[in-house]
Formats: sequence, C-alpha cells, structure tokens
Amino acid sequence: MNAETRQIAIYDMIKSNKEMSVNTLAQCFGVSAMTIRRDLEQLERSKLIERAYGKAQIADESKTELSFNLRKSMNLTYKQKIAMDAANFITERDVRSIYVDGSSTAMELLKVLPPNRSMTVFTNSVFALNLLQPKTWIDTFIIGGFLNREVSSMDDITSVDLCKQIYVDATFTSCSDISADGMFNNGTTGTQIRRIMMKNSQHNYLLADHTKFNSRGVFLLNTWDKVDTLITDEKPDAAFLTAVQKYGVSVIW
Repeated sequence: MNAETRQIAIYDMIKSNKEMSVNTLAQCFGVSAMTIRRDLEQLERSKLIERAYGKAQIADESKTELSFNLRKSMNLTYKQKIAMDAANFITERDVRSIYVDGSSTAMELLKVLPPNRSMTVFTNSVFALNLLQPKTWIDTFIIGGFLNREVSSMDDITSVDLCKQIYVDATFTSCSDISADGMFNNGTTGTQIRRIMMKNSQHNYLLADHTKFNSRGVFLLNTWDKVDTLITDEKPDAAFLTAVQKYGVSVIW
C-alpha cells in the first residue's frame, strides 16, 4: 500500500473510531510508528486531524468528502503533468466524447480541457459537474442515480444500468494502486460503472502517478487487457513495462 492510499485509509479509520493511537495504527497497517507519525503529520497539515499525546482525532467532523480533499492536495504536481498529457491526446485524436471518473487526477484533466472545443463529457461525479458547469462549450451529461455522499458521486443500480447505454470515444480513469496484475482500489465504490464505461469505450486511458506503482489495493478494478494507454509522470521500472506492454498497453511518461 502506497503512502497516499495508507493516509486516506488512516483518515477513514480515525473518522470511524473518533480517536486512534499511533501504536494501534502501526499494528493495523503493518508499518513502524515513525511511518504512522509522518502520515499523521501530513493529515494534520491538511487540517484533517489533530494530534495529542500519541493519539489522533478528527479535526472537524462537520467537513464532508475529506478523503477526496486529501487526495487532490497530494502529489498535485504529478497529477497536473498527467492531466496535461491526457488533454493533448484529446486534441490530437479528435476525441469528442469522454467519460471521467471522480478521481482527483481526472479532476485535474477537466481543468485543462481544450478551450472552446465542442465535446461531450459523461460523469457520475459531483466534483466533475462543478468543474464543467462554467465550460459552456462542453455538453455535460451527469449519470444519475442516488447520491453517495461519501464520495460525492452517483453510484447505484440506476446509474449502473444507465451506463450500459452510453458509448464514448475515450475514458479517463484512475485507481489507488497498480501492479503487473492490474489496477486496484481500496473500496468497491464506482467499480461497476468504470468497468462498464471502459467496455463501452473505443480507447481507455489510465491516469496514475508513480507513487501508485508496484502496489496492490484490496479490490481489482480491471486488468491490463482493458487498458489502451497508461499515462504517468515517471518512467516505470523495466519489469513493470514488460508486464503491461505484453497486453499492448502504451505507456506515456
């Protein structure tokens, strides 16, 4: 589990338990107390938790979607580079319809979509909807259903069924971890929708920075035969490149 994924999981665990000690967290995640302290320092800098006497607690329980707010602030430079490379593909390949998930990297892509270029964006993310609203040259289709407030996205049987009727030129999605076996998430939210949209797309782009490499999450999101292009920010190691390229995946860094 990479540092970003672990910190999100730590935050969620503290949120559920109200308060947790450094030693307990170290045991839960199988890392040293020093590693947990560094993770907690990052969470505290993001004003998500408060630390005192070897323990940590939620800083402000009135906040919502803090896990996303944490993700979007981490490794931002890497995500912005990936987003710019992804936007170039939209222009070069004359992509006119896309699906974007609710990942923080996909949100960076929406910020740099080619200006005044007509296209249709499909999404089930409320965050994406907010970013797209002022871009009047883009037709935005929100994949409806019940709102999952934990992740600010539509994710139920209605949205899953609706996705089965949508076909796009390209998908731009992310995940929490990637390995030679595929891409992983640490929860099941949005998994079905992403799988369906990748099946119904002509070209699938996976957006993942180097901190997610050679790490497995809990749930397999998809396998490499479903991905056409991996866009990252650093050259992966030779073993990883060999593993994914045998599936025909183009790797861009």
